[in-house]
Amino acid sequence: MINDVVLEGIVVKAWKYADDLLFRLACYRDPDMPQKPLNETQDAADFVTIRVPKGNLGAPVVVEKNYHIRVHGFLQSRDYQESLADFLKDARGAELSVPENLDPSVLRAPRGTTEVIARRIMSQQNGTKR
Repeated sequence: MINDVVLEGIVVKAWKYADDLLFRLACYRDPDMPQKPLNETQDAADFVTIRVPKGNLGAPVVVEKNYHIRVHGFLQSRDYQESLADFLKDARGAELSVPENLDPSVLRAPRGTTEVIARRIMSQQNGTKR
């Protein structure tokens, strides 16, 4: 079975989790594909999380916001548990009070995520491999 991904886009956020480097890539669709509208002058991006195990692809990987890169890799899905405390920390909108008899760090919901595991990253500014 084939599980091979090539994406090109702009880095919008990067962070470390455990020993891994993760970053969000904003990918704009080619003109011959259905567009994701944002407004009259700019199309919206599709966003995907890229994971670099141990932050290293033969050498340490460094990416920064606004880097234009191409990523070769494969898809990986993961299941995890999200606590109510974590959900409330990231939630936007009105402040929600939690009843005193409920510990939000104990109440958990199953979640799933799909990410791209990088095997090669190339800068599109000057064609340098990372």
